Amino acid sequence: MTMYPPQGPSGPVGPYGPYGSQPGAAPQQPVCTWHPDRPTNLRCSRCGRPACPSCLTPASVGFHCRACVAESRPASRVAVARTIAGARHGAQPRITYALIGLNVLVFLAVAAQAGSLSDFRGSSIFNGSLLVPMLVAGGEWWRVVSSGFLHLSVTHIVLNMLALYFIGLGLERVLGAWRYLALYLLSLLGGSASIMLFAGVTSASAGASGAIFGLMGALLVTLKRLKLDLRQAGIIIAINVIATFAIPGISWQAHIGGLVVGALVGAAMVYAPAATRTHWQVGTCAVVFVALASVIVAKDLSLGHWVCFNTTRPDVSCIPPR
Repeated sequence: MTMYPPQGPSGPVGPYGPYGSQPGAAPQQPVCTWHPDRPTNLRCSRCGRPACPSCLTPASVGFHCRACVAESRPASRVAVARTIAGARHGAQPRITYALIGLNVLVFLAVAAQAGSLSDFRGSSIFNGSLLVPMLVAGGEWWRVVSSGFLHLSVTHIVLNMLALYFIGLGLERVLGAWRYLALYLLSLLGGSASIMLFAGVTSASAGASGAIFGLMGALLVTLKRLKLDLRQAGIIIAINVIATFAIPGISWQAHIGGLVVGALVGAAMVYAPAATRTHWQVGTCAVVFVALASVIVAKDLSLGHWVCFNTTRPDVSCIPPR
């Protein structure tokens, strides 16, 4: 008896070989593009590649294979253009505007409390924030910072804020927000430390010019790092330094202290090697802060315990220890 269809060793056979291989027979089941050992009837609705269930991702219409999903994602990390200090190119300045706003806000509060735009002795904010070395030594440490946000007149604040605007905007774009803020505050503290060292113990100082001179020093260093013409900036800084000593009543201690600290910190910001830039910048800021704080503390200890009068007025007077 002969079986139909005829049987071969590997199954049914026909006139053209194993059964199912002749023309018109059903094609073999496709396999997953990424897993050849997995037969599948599923396909990507975008490119048509056969794919097993583990290689397909639900989409708004149908399922997409892993290749199409990868192509639809944005680049995971795109190289960001950086300045010489490590700031993002094109970042808009914010700190400069915030500092200007804070200075103006403090000025208006003092003026409103004193009821005057020129005589602020009636303001407790003003009297309690002036930098008086003897009062700082007496424990009123906030004065080394708060005095940098006080101003003595409308002219004083207008000139300082104009300088902050024109110097600060460009410098902040190069340094970036946190570097620029660190530079500003350390320059302010540098001016205060210089006052503590070289000014009279009962002298009273106020103004943002110490911090602004720090920005000038950093600007000069930055222009040199960029190999730009230093003459215009150098002339402006030289004029300000000359005016510091030529005009009575200006605290040269704050200006020179801020200028030196600003140039030092600015150099660390723009000359640090790119590979270890952040370590150099943070480390320099930390070392400068510790050094300035040490100067202020050392001056405090050297003054001893004085007895002071009129501590809530600018004309404070003190009696040295016996």
